Amino acid sequence: MAAIKTKPSPLKIRVKRNAYESGAGYTHARMTTDEGGFLCWTLEPEDRGLLQEMALPQIERKKVKGKTAIPKGTYRVQMRVSPKFKDKWYAKEYGGKFPYLCDVPGFSGIMIHPLNRPEETAGCIGPGMLHAGIRGRIFDSVQAWQDLMRFYIWPAYQRKQEIWITIE
Repeated sequence: MAAIKTKPSPLKIRVKRNAYESGAGYTHARMTTDEGGFLCWTLEPEDRGLLQEMALPQIERKKVKGKTAIPKGTYRVQMRVSPKFKDKWYAKEYGGKFPYLCDVPGFSGIMIHPLNRPEETAGCIGPGMLHAGIRGRIFDSVQAWQDLMRFYIWPAYQRKQEIWITIE
């Protein structure tokens, strides 16, 4: 009798933005597993109140290029080689692949990558181990990215699990 192969359940990650810890030009959040386990802090550009279900013209009116957090919503994550970061020492273990968010309305090339200041995001999500009460900054971003990849995203990718991220 042939073994029945079941499709693995998706990896679900949440990014819960915190208006109290955010300000003009930056957005702090907590990244957790779907069950609520803390993974890391995140840093994005300013949250301008965009929602995934908004019409594209509405998003484009509110968006400031490179200085706007992506719309709140749920996005599939796909692993792709990053032309910009593929040769970084921390990316070599993963063949230069980074997690990219798919079908973000009004945005392209949105990924999760190490960064420390909002000027480095261009709309992307930066993980960090600490934000140490310093608003608009995160620290130990490479370590947070490596942990996220090593323990969550890369194993899910290798198991051919779907990976989803919800921005709240």
